[in-house]
Amino acid sequence: MAGAATGEDLVSGTTLADLPDVNDLVDVTLDSRAEPLAAVIRTVTEDAVLLGEPIDRTGRVVMPETGEGGLLVWGGGSSLRQAPIAVLETHRRPDPVWLVRLTAPAGRCQRRAFVRADVNLPVRVRHTDGDVEVTAVDLSEGGLRCNSRAEIAIRKGDSVIAEFDAGQRLALPATVVRLQRGDEERPTDLGLSFEGLTMANADTIRRYVFGQLLEQRRRGAT
Repeated sequence: MAGAATGEDLVSGTTLADLPDVNDLVDVTLDSRAEPLAAVIRTVTEDAVLLGEPIDRTGRVVMPETGEGGLLVWGGGSSLRQAPIAVLETHRRPDPVWLVRLTAPAGRCQRRAFVRADVNLPVRVRHTDGDVEVTAVDLSEGGLRCNSRAEIAIRKGDSVIAEFDAGQRLALPATVVRLQRGDEERPTDLGLSFEGLTMANADTIRRYVFGQLLEQRRRGAT
């Protein structure tokens, strides 16, 4: 943990040990935005948290107004935590950062929204009636949205295994939560929700998503 490791409270009931570590990837939902943003922890002190590279799903840097409120979410699985925040100040240079403070103690939570990225990712969907190759167009810790021109012997509600490379090869149990069969003009639209995602796999996906968002930014997505 970077910053002064005194163990003093940021707000009553929250200590430095409760907060994310430097270089952790976190989600931030601003009161003014519906979708969460991705950011990386730069520093943590008794008084504030510095968030770097705050970007939305298009890779665009987001710079809120001073005083805006929001919610910081970090960790995963049974260790998922959240805390309300207020933006103290923002800077675009030399790198985009927000300085925020916690406005209430950190607590446990169940994630309701995920940072997503547009992708073009080959996926093998393993099913009892046979495997099918699809292309993921949207990825988050919650699941995949995929397209396919192939015939798919899968039904909504089926259990499958999604195999893909997100910096390392993953084979994740998932449930089919969306299936809109295509025609000559449109591909089949397949939505998969991951089941029982481990913290290690969630972290792998989170880092892959963040990398994709940064790449979109480097390509000029603004």
